[in-house]
Amino acid sequence: MKRLFSKVINSKWFQHPIFWVLSIYVIGDYFAISNFLKSVDFYYALLFHIPLFALVYLNLNLLVPKLLQKGRYFIYGLLAIALIHLAYGLHELTFEFLLPLLPLEYYMVSFTDYEVLVTVFLIYIVLTTLLKLSKSWYKLQRVEKEKLTIELDSLKAQVNPHFLFNSLNSIYSLALSKSDQTAETVLELSNLLRYMLYEVSEDEVSLSKELEMLENYIELQKLRSDISTQVRLNIKGDLEGKMIAPLLFFPLIENSFKHGVKGVSDSAYVDISLNVEDGIVFSIQNNKGVIDDMEDGKYGGIGLENVKRRLALIYTGKHEFKIEETEKDFKVKLTIK
Repeated sequence: MKRLFSKVINSKWFQHPIFWVLSIYVIGDYFAISNFLKSVDFYYALLFHIPLFALVYLNLNLLVPKLLQKGRYFIYGLLAIALIHLAYGLHELTFEFLLPLLPLEYYMVSFTDYEVLVTVFLIYIVLTTLLKLSKSWYKLQRVEKEKLTIELDSLKAQVNPHFLFNSLNSIYSLALSKSDQTAETVLELSNLLRYMLYEVSEDEVSLSKELEMLENYIELQKLRSDISTQVRLNIKGDLEGKMIAPLLFFPLIENSFKHGVKGVSDSAYVDISLNVEDGIVFSIQNNKGVIDDMEDGKYGGIGLENVKRRLALIYTGKHEFKIEETEKDFKVKLTIK
């Protein structure tokens, strides 16, 4: 019902009649022959609007879309002046030739001089042009917002599906060995999937909830890592009341496990730090795996590009994203102001 109401309100079939009814009332009141509006005033206002209708709709449907919105300002200005004078001529024809043909009991003449008429026509052409441009701008903003929403949803969905496949394989291995960790691991994966599927539709989620899911994510990633791999998570500051875009840190952690700990057994590590004392500072550092474990020999890949794009869309001008790389280590630091 709300959607239907909004559609009706935004429809030109609703907005235009409202505009013209108000316009007729204002013109009738402005040119009224007494302190009170009479029927003759509305008849006069209706006749007065004949050139206004032509002026407005020729401008809105021809001059604005064909010239003004395409940057042809000089030609638009010339034709707008010509259109105003055309409306003036139509006004004179209406009261000189059309009015005597109408079976009205009133005798009316146009007592408006040239300067007043041109001023009124100019006001209408400027007003309706601004309304047209503002509505076009609003529609453009809405389309851009919808495009951004679609893109953000797509980026959220890019958390590597291979992670799910590998996690299920790891759980299968635990089940075969009758490990006591099997049930707990299934629960961790279930909670994580429920979070990804149902709880990240909002623009922001609580940082404490995101951290809880990150811990589940890390535990599942550790199943695929060598037992000697050192994984450390350090939290500093109060998370209460802090909000963050969902799934923003996940690709960074996935990147560290994917490219860092594979292929190395004795020196593999992942250090994760979250500091919320002054803004939100998330950093993650890991050793480098062998070259075969990197995508095209380049560290980062799709995961980092995903994060960069989401940051650009969500935290425009409010973030800092740094990558430091040495022969043995790789570090990413994200600061959200």
